Amino acid sequence: MSVVDDVKARLDIVEVVSGYTNLHKAGRNFKALCPFHQERTPSFIVFPETQTWRCFGACGEGGDVFSFVMKAEGWDFAEALRILAERAGVELQPFTPQQAERQDANDRMLGLLNEAAQFFHTQLLKAPGAQGAREYVARRGLNAETIDAFSIGYAPDDWRQALQHLQMLGYKQDEIVEAGVAILNEDKGSVYDRFRHRLMIPIRDGRGRTVGFGARALDKDAVPKYLNSPQGPLFDKSRLLYGLDMARRAIRETETVVVVEGYMDAIQAHQAGFHNVVAQMGTALTEDQLRQLDKYATRLILALDPDAAGASATLRGLDVARQTLGGDEAMTFDPRGIMRYTGTVDMDLRVVTLPEGQDPDDLIRENPGAWEQLIERAVPVAVYVIEQGTAHLSSQSSYYEREAAARKLLPLLTATESDFQRNVNIQALARRVRIDERTLIEWTQRRRAPKTRTVPSIRQQRRLADVPADRTPATSGPPGQSTFWEGFCLYQLLRQPEQLFAANRKLRELQGDDGALSEALRKLGPEDFTRPEHQVIFSYLEQSLYQDDDEPLEYLYRHLPPALIAFVDELDASPLERLEQGLQGSLRIELQSVLREQARLSMTPELSTDLLIREALTLRHSRIERELAELYFLQEDALAQGGDLTEWDYQATVEANRRARERIAKALQTRHFARNV
Repeated sequence: MSVVDDVKARLDIVEVVSGYTNLHKAGRNFKALCPFHQERTPSFIVFPETQTWRCFGACGEGGDVFSFVMKAEGWDFAEALRILAERAGVELQPFTPQQAERQDANDRMLGLLNEAAQFFHTQLLKAPGAQGAREYVARRGLNAETIDAFSIGYAPDDWRQALQHLQMLGYKQDEIVEAGVAILNEDKGSVYDRFRHRLMIPIRDGRGRTVGFGARALDKDAVPKYLNSPQGPLFDKSRLLYGLDMARRAIRETETVVVVEGYMDAIQAHQAGFHNVVAQMGTALTEDQLRQLDKYATRLILALDPDAAGASATLRGLDVARQTLGGDEAMTFDPRGIMRYTGTVDMDLRVVTLPEGQDPDDLIRENPGAWEQLIERAVPVAVYVIEQGTAHLSSQSSYYEREAAARKLLPLLTATESDFQRNVNIQALARRVRIDERTLIEWTQRRRAPKTRTVPSIRQQRRLADVPADRTPATSGPPGQSTFWEGFCLYQLLRQPEQLFAANRKLRELQGDDGALSEALRKLGPEDFTRPEHQVIFSYLEQSLYQDDDEPLEYLYRHLPPALIAFVDELDASPLERLEQGLQGSLRIELQSVLREQARLSMTPELSTDLLIREALTLRHSRIERELAELYFLQEDALAQGGDLTEWDYQATVEANRRARERIAKALQTRHFARNV
């Protein structure tokens, strides 16, 4: 039994979930309003017999106790494992000496930063020298409750006061320097406070731990106006969002997050009761930050300052030679990255532009109602980009001017991986610039034509060939079969991650024009796997395909929780080595057959991709079977309680799942490999 299995065996999912939502007995199961989206009719079910949960409403998600707490708390797998293992009384594998040393150092640094935040906060409240800072805070309209909630503080106009305070608490000089609270002057060999005569804003991670500071100058002529802690093991501004620890619950409840540019904007929003607001860290909004928000929100609204919302500032990233808005100069979001992200998550991305001369801080203080109306009128990011990129055109603009604008906007509007969204964007642009849509598509295809490379691009689309054969993977069988085939599917993806695109295209193809099947036949996801380890590994593999900095496997090993590295190494080993691990009878024979096919097909990319597609369809077939079983249990409960099945809440879902199952089964029967080629 793995440590994950041990934790699940000791915890009752009903007890865990009841800490987040009020569960009510419904036959053999428990029912509640979904804690992840707003609803009036309970659609969230916990199944004690299988120790699983599922939302049959807007979320359409489900899983085990690990997937629940990861979604509820925004934790990664490693954090969920640590917390649940502690709750279950399961001892995790001890750290190596190096890991233990690093963990102790991080814990000590977190303690140091917390003490520093308390020191600065006390200074603001009580120190005679902080009177000017208190007056500044009063002018900004912040009340005592807000100052306390965000632990706002003041750094004394002194060279060593914070340093000496922390040394008195037992922290060493080099630790204080490493934490970024002090600076070492190597030429003079002296150490002094980094922050002096500044308003101190503690920056906390998603768990509410202080990991750094943003310091606002109080003297008009001070440079820079804002001074952040230096980049370090705890403070990484590309991964942090200011106020997320305070906003997480409201974001989850409203399913909407508003991103502003400044700390004060976020603080003022929270004080006015707009609790779903977070702030960037003074750099371009990154994909890491977007993925954090994607855990809680289905809609993301960018509230840009008017000086950053002009076409010249917002659309800097459109130069074909500049793929992103790199460096500290990028004080707004990267439009190209945002557009690309619209195709990787089911997230509605929108933009609002504030009135000239006002930032969110000003507007919220002066007219909270106007802020609320602006947020309600947020426009899709593609609409915003087209409006800004063509604002200089008029009815008298020449074809040359309109063509130049279109060619400049096309790289941005087609950056999404979604074919549907890309076509919608091109149609909107064609109407605005009055150029035939087919012409824009032709320009796009020329631009996207693959360059000659020795190694194919991750995003290169492969032609999917239909090849006859005779093996349809089983969807039921001896214990352990389901999880083994999950591992085998991951084994395939570890070798050719980009094959995932082909599997997703096949699922979209099976959906056809039947919108009722959009949920049952959506793209492959973590929920298609049953083991938490498989779900996490798949998530990181999927993420690796939507970034360009590393090769997929390099990305996987760089970002995967350490506890799962050995698990991936085991998956990456040949399945032949695992034949002796309890696989018997027909499963053993079937695996041997598949491996022989794979060895023969390894030199034929199209057929290898076809094999992966069939494995993916098999996983989806098994997932639908599991969901139907859960729905049948609910159906029996409804009948037992005297319900009328003609008015049964989930009948439409049952019918959609049945049709999806039939389409997948038919596809599996017609996709064969000829053994005697």
